[in-house]
Amino acid sequence: MSDLTAVALPVEEICAYCQTQAIARLSLLGSDFDAWLRPETETAMLVEYLPDASISYIDMARQERVLSEIMGGAVDLRTPNELEPTSKQQILAGATLVFAEDAGE
Repeated sequence: MSDLTAVALPVEEICAYCQTQAIARLSLLGSDFDAWLRPETETAMLVEYLPDASISYIDMARQERVLSEIMGGAVDLRTPNELEPTSKQQILAGATLVFAEDAGE
């Protein structure tokens, strides 16, 4: 995992939003920190929901829109099940955790 201090992300705002949703973990995907700072670049984020959450595609689209507003650029929200099996481990290994529901415990 990479260090979030290397990028200027609105982490507190992202975490506050995640706490209002059924989000267990939210991570940035990829390792190009400079790309995250450019508004013309889409930010790939991995979302993991609480086990008992009932999330529809409409819910995800709304979350993607809100996170895009918070980030100041387009966000592409994905779940672990959407990742290609052949590259899933590599993608997860390069993810940078932004929010974890149990981080404060």
